[in-house]
Amino acid sequence: MKLYPEIQGPNKAPQSHCIAFYKYDGSCIRYEWTRKKGFNKFGSRKVLIDKTHPLGESIEIFMDIYSKELENIFKNYKIFRNCQNVTVYGEFFGPDSFAGWHSENDEKQIVLFDVNIYKKGFLPPREFLKMFGHLKVPLVIYEGNFGKKFIQDVKNGEYPVVEGVVAKGLLSHGKPPHNLWMAKCKTNWWIKELKIRATQEPNKYSQVLQDNLIEQKS
Repeated sequence: MKLYPEIQGPNKAPQSHCIAFYKYDGSCIRYEWTRKKGFNKFGSRKVLIDKTHPLGESIEIFMDIYSKELENIFKNYKIFRNCQNVTVYGEFFGPDSFAGWHSENDEKQIVLFDVNIYKKGFLPPREFLKMFGHLKVPLVIYEGNFGKKFIQDVKNGEYPVVEGVVAKGLLSHGKPPHNLWMAKCKTNWWIKELKIRATQEPNKYSQVLQDNLIEQKS
């Protein structure tokens, strides 16, 4: 099952047209569908999981909300014809989730944010919205140039986001799926809150803070 790629920070991303999506603050979960077995394999960002895993609650939520709808799409859209394997990605979170940590008593939800087709790659953002936009997917926060002003406005809280945005666009050169680029931009408020929590609970948040500081400089 394909791992979700590491997304670079804003500074090295191309200053070109993008669609920027609301970034939900949770855990990335993977769900693999095959033509023979349907959805039969599940994973966190890095490891396979089942219902006994700390993130196992996400499996039942996903199956209840998305599995039938997604199977209909896979069977009806031409791009999925003859495709034997599709991995979809969702953000799993609740009201008190922060930086990948979750409250046990929260009512969780999943927002579908990406789809990878075996040997064809990730769907471009506009195609993703066309095929899956009727489902629970991230809100589009902005469409336009991914430039310094937009990046600074996100950081300064000028857009209605808490953690930040994920911007996706297509390079003018190269062929799909290799011309797809993605970049994250976090708000100053979220980074500041992460620093506070890393001081209060270093075992939980110190590594997350270090990773985010490196990411946002890239």
